[in-house]
Amino acid sequence: MANAVILFGLCLYLSWVDFRHRRIPNLALGVGFVLISIMEYVLSSEREWLMAGFFAILCLLVFGWISWHRPRALGMGDVKLFALVCYGLGVHDFVVVLTVASLAAMLVSLVLLLIRKVSIKCEVPFAPFVTIGLAVILYISDTS
Repeated sequence: MANAVILFGLCLYLSWVDFRHRRIPNLALGVGFVLISIMEYVLSSEREWLMAGFFAILCLLVFGWISWHRPRALGMGDVKLFALVCYGLGVHDFVVVLTVASLAAMLVSLVLLLIRKVSIKCEVPFAPFVTIGLAVILYISDTS
């Protein structure tokens, strides 16, 4: 839960930067990584900490490969953000965040296309939608 709160606060900042400048700063991701690493080390067992790191690296490789072959579809800042979220939340919650974020981005993009505010080639910043996915995870964990 503490990791999700840290990630949510970080993603609020990253959403603002991504929306305004179309980039995700590495310094903010690095600070988030350090904070999440400290929390993982303090609150988790060594095995859980290593598994979180393994899945974060796997996430980085898979989405990095997608970004390498389709750079207009997915930016490297988004890839690093995905890896950080996977590292902080674990695979199960990361899949929920990614699903909610993708559905929200699809709906917003569809509405913008239908009202002719953007063209099909328009780039949409994805960090705000990851923030929405994290908000859903926080809401789900509070109600459970």
